[in-house]
Amino acid sequence: MSMTPTDRTAARRDAFTLVELLVVIAIIGVLVAMLLPAVQQARESARLTSCKNNLKQFGVAMHNYETARKHLPTGYQYQKGDDEENTRGFSWGTLLLPLIEEPAIYDQIDFSKPLYDADNLLPRETHLSAFLCPTDTVSPTGYVEMGPGERFAMACYAANFGPPDLDATQEQRDGVFSRNSKTRLAEITDGLSKTLMLGERQNGPFRAAANHGNHFEYETAWCGAIRDHIDPTDDHGHMVLFQTGHTPNSPQSDDRDVSAAHDTLALFLMCDGSVRPIDQEIDPTTYTHLGTRAGGEVIAD
Repeated sequence: MSMTPTDRTAARRDAFTLVELLVVIAIIGVLVAMLLPAVQQARESARLTSCKNNLKQFGVAMHNYETARKHLPTGYQYQKGDDEENTRGFSWGTLLLPLIEEPAIYDQIDFSKPLYDADNLLPRETHLSAFLCPTDTVSPTGYVEMGPGERFAMACYAANFGPPDLDATQEQRDGVFSRNSKTRLAEITDGLSKTLMLGERQNGPFRAAANHGNHFEYETAWCGAIRDHIDPTDDHGHMVLFQTGHTPNSPQSDDRDVSAAHDTLALFLMCDGSVRPIDQEIDPTTYTHLGTRAGGEVIAD
């Protein structure tokens, strides 16, 4: 039976023409381009929430530690050895392990030996999710390498040492944490809500290819501060502490500063346990004042 003209027209319309197919592809491409930034923004929002929750948990742990010990954990422990090297090094992060549901790692640490001792290799090389910001892609698998056979699992949070210079006087007490510090919350007279406790620091190369002496990369770990093989007197306090030198995410920041993986801001734990984002455009003087615990500065809400 022969097809009528109407039947032949219907048969020809069963498929797309090349022009129609190209138009559909172009429309899909435009839609994807429009939706991708929204998807990325939603993912970053989720990562920010996760990072914020990490800091909140540290806030609870810090306050519980202070309640039990009558002081906050030390920035990092220091004990001079025969060659003037630090034979301790254990950080605020290590001391908080039992309070952030990591007692198993804590129990593996031999506190009678230096952090860099071979007997402490397993715990110091363990990456812990509580210390990791999801936006930082380097730290979850990266290590701070300090010498032959010595590496330390990276982390994304450092404690507030205060105004500079962290390398000049390791036992400076203007901030909240330093070498062998035992700060009490009652000593933070500038106000707990107006004093920084912890801040973010990504790992990897410095921003804008900056450098600090012979350093070119951030060196942040959770377990401690480790002496330098070449200069044993340099105990690398910046591995676990930050100074309020350059403002957050500054292109001039180095391994002593706060430099978050987030765009335009960094998250901070305040001494009252709250978590706040601080914009990278914050006034430098205000930022420095947030780093002191008893400077007497007036900071607006």
